[in-house]
Amino acid sequence: SDLGLLHLHLGDGERGLALVRRALEETELPPRTFHPTHCNRNMRLWREAMAIGGRGVPVDVTAFEDEETAADGIAEWVRAGLPAERLTLSSDAGGCMPDFDAEGVLKGMGVGTPRTLLQAVSGAVARGVDPGLALATCTSNVASLFRLRGKGRVGEGADGDVLVVDERWSVVHLLAGGCWMVRDREVLRRGLFEEGVGLAAAGVGG
Repeated sequence: SDLGLLHLHLGDGERGLALVRRALEETELPPRTFHPTHCNRNMRLWREAMAIGGRGVPVDVTAFEDEETAADGIAEWVRAGLPAERLTLSSDAGGCMPDFDAEGVLKGMGVGTPRTLLQAVSGAVARGVDPGLALATCTSNVASLFRLRGKGRVGEGADGDVLVVDERWSVVHLLAGGCWMVRDREVLRRGLFEEGVGLAAAGVGG
């Protein structure tokens, strides 16, 4: 496609980013072609991700539930002087979240929540990252990487999606697609996967 982007959801395999490094060395594909995600899954993988990030590969950290590795990763990336515009932040919101027992037997299935994004951004700011840089990881950086015109910024001709938070990073207002989703901390609309999870968990009314 004209997008020219290979989105790579990484696991815990021993090879890590070896195939990406090989592609960088043996092909003419530009570094921008690759977008490995979940790079903060473990420290070994994160070290590899930072190394290829220095070579121009856009890297993604995932805001996992009940973890602070995404905030740590954003802060470390910025402190290392790596290209801030090449770092993105994602979540597993709306995705299946299986729960396995010690023997690998599926016990239940949950759904990822969007609240982890704000937690990661606020955590990065608490670690000294400029709020604009922290927010860019899940706004303008993503829009630029995926070439989403009209997204990721506030300006003439851009889509009217605006999120307003308070000093505690709790959601005050959310306007998306021209509709109020949250207004004065009250949830007005919910998505398909939010009925059981609730935007309240993201800090609405907090």
